[in-house]
Amino acid sequence: MKLLQFIDPQDGQHLGVVEGDRVIDLGLGGLYEAYYEEGGDELGLVAAVERLRDRAGDARRLEMSQLLASRDASSPHLTKPVSGPSDNSHALKVWLAGVTHEVSAKLREIEAQQATGAAVNVYDQKYKEVSSGGRPELFSKGEPDTVRGHGQAVTRPADTVRLVPETELVSVYGLNREGRLERLGYTGGNDVTDNGIEADNPLNLPQAKNWSGGCASLGPLLVTADEYDDGDVTVSCEILRDGQRVGFKEGKTGRDNLNMPDSLLHLERHLFRRIQLEARSLLAFYWGTPIVFSEADLSDGVQVGDVMRLAFSGGIGQLENAVVAFEETGQIAGLEGY
Repeated sequence: MKLLQFIDPQDGQHLGVVEGDRVIDLGLGGLYEAYYEEGGDELGLVAAVERLRDRAGDARRLEMSQLLASRDASSPHLTKPVSGPSDNSHALKVWLAGVTHEVSAKLREIEAQQATGAAVNVYDQKYKEVSSGGRPELFSKGEPDTVRGHGQAVTRPADTVRLVPETELVSVYGLNREGRLERLGYTGGNDVTDNGIEADNPLNLPQAKNWSGGCASLGPLLVTADEYDDGDVTVSCEILRDGQRVGFKEGKTGRDNLNMPDSLLHLERHLFRRIQLEARSLLAFYWGTPIVFSEADLSDGVQVGDVMRLAFSGGIGQLENAVVAFEETGQIAGLEGY
């Protein structure tokens, strides 16, 4: 089953189920409501959506191609496929893993050495630790509102050193009525990163990953866990500037490509050992990227006006986000001279 969330400017967010080239409008709300308010936490997400589908009857049908292409806020358009309810966006938690693929570890190590002029050995050491069963790198995108959906823009702060996309498979979790975690489905993710400041000093990681206005994205579709093969997943990332390709890479992710004992379960054990999912909340977990754009690939990183186009096999589809300038509000002026 393929699910999505879209915004109708007339009344807000809707949940949709994809059937062929069309999307069946299941009504107001989203995946959160299907799981926690329509019995998904007892019957399972798929059963809850099927019940909504039966209830919808001859509900509105939308063209999938039109939703994917829409950038007009005055007409129905996609948003991220998982979110908290409208009155509590923080019911969605967003956590991420790093250095889970060898190519990422090696390139980040090289860039850190180039930036500092000295051997760093942080990333290579962490990759080796995780590969032998050690603690993984885990971090949070603390504000779920900064995570965008397909077609929505992400931002580039003015003090960015070098902004890059990170193409990642994302698993989504809920907590059933027995208090046990369930993998609800899979979607695509872009963990947008200022790897310039991270290369300068790994302690800059929280700032390299978090800022207002859009520092990550999810989508376009969520494929339910019963239908998605997360073993060997092909991903790609294309960067367009003035309509011309300036960067392109492909890679492999998925369980079969995580070089650690028990694969994904190893990451999940460490994450949920310390992060207990609260009742009636969801969590999106980015697995880490197999694609890294080095300075040799794209010396200036992504710039304002560029478009990042990420593709995921298995029915998730192609996630596209433009890059816009981060608009500072001048709030800091109130503290100057304090």
